[in-house]
Amino acid sequence: MRLVLLCGGSGTRLRPLSNDIRSKLFLDLLPAPDGGRESMIRRLSRQLDEAGMLPSALFVIRRGQTALLRNRIGGSGLVIPEPERRATYLAAALAAAYLHSALAAGPDEIVCVMPADPLVDASFFRAIARLPEALERTGARLALIGAPPAHPSGQFGYIVPSGPVPPGGRAPVRRFVEKPAAPEAERLIRAGALWNCGVFAFRLKFMLESMAERGLPADYGKLQEMYGGLKADSFDREIAEREARSVVIRHDGLWRDLGSWEALAGELGEAVVGPGSISGDSRNAHVVNELHIPIHLIGVSNVIAAAGPDGILVADKAASGRVRDLLPPAGRPMYGEYAWGVRRVIHADAPDGERREFALAKLIPGAVRRMPEEAGASALITVIAGEGTLLWQDGSFTPLRRGTTVIVEAGEPCAFRTDAGMELLEAHFRGRAHKLE
Repeated sequence: MRLVLLCGGSGTRLRPLSNDIRSKLFLDLLPAPDGGRESMIRRLSRQLDEAGMLPSALFVIRRGQTALLRNRIGGSGLVIPEPERRATYLAAALAAAYLHSALAAGPDEIVCVMPADPLVDASFFRAIARLPEALERTGARLALIGAPPAHPSGQFGYIVPSGPVPPGGRAPVRRFVEKPAAPEAERLIRAGALWNCGVFAFRLKFMLESMAERGLPADYGKLQEMYGGLKADSFDREIAEREARSVVIRHDGLWRDLGSWEALAGELGEAVVGPGSISGDSRNAHVVNELHIPIHLIGVSNVIAAAGPDGILVADKAASGRVRDLLPPAGRPMYGEYAWGVRRVIHADAPDGERREFALAKLIPGAVRRMPEEAGASALITVIAGEGTLLWQDGSFTPLRRGTTVIVEAGEPCAFRTDAGMELLEAHFRGRAHKLE
């Protein structure tokens, strides 16, 4: 069985820490076995390794985040770059095309597609391992995993089985209900409905047939070329809700969707992560702080205070999901992780009506960073630690060591290279360098 992990995400649910570059999968917030903290994707990768499933895993992720993913999961698993975000159906189709045309997988190969962000335990992967048997024994074309609802929620989809499903059992699927209102959710729970965990198993030929019906090529390269112009839709709507021969396996272990600050706060292990404090008369309050400036909560309850380079959020936990409705910050994120390292904006202003940014950048050993990174922007850059080389377009080079300052003009291609690592202090501005004089 091939396991396809969908790693898409727009970075809106856990603002201001998440952004378009660093989505929630990559936030190092969950307690790790070594006493530190790990990201959702690192936890999942570790669990897959423990379950013996990591060698057969394929990670589908937006092209600009592939290096970030590799930094978290290492060299295990295959990474399939998604040209653009196009929702879960096309992400699954891209993986199917890769399996078919690049790996020459057979038509009866079992493929299991699932999101990369739920919080689960080892029993969840044992349930996944039972999906091929469920397909074989029931004659179903699609097998899913459902979890008993902990409460009537309108945040999840529901699977309505044909009859009662005992713990660990399975049953044919009668219908799906997508994010119902609370009264309807209560009725569904009384009828034995399960939360839809977003896990779908099928034979490869099942997905290839679906793609052919929609005019999608089974060739990976051809699908990549036309990907950006295709309509985005979910696997649930395109496949699950239309398939009459489906079966669901009930999972009674841990399964939680960490899609909001309210949900994530309960899994942090501590009330304060980062600099700050919470007074004793504050109840059910959390601080998550990536800044060096402490945050103190006094006499307030049921709140989340989250702070990072892209902003500060103070919200009632029950309303924290509304952070998705905020307008994204102008320009690129203030914090980003890239193939070459990390970059954090420490100050930005526009004294003459044109934006300036001052940033710290850390290049990892062996990194090559190409500049300029923004059209029409110049930069004044000083090396504050480490050493390297600046390669110019004409073939010349400038040695870089602590204290070296260089100017990179707008439209003047160059590349920073370092063998052992290097830290830079940068001033970015629009136009050419004469504006600094």
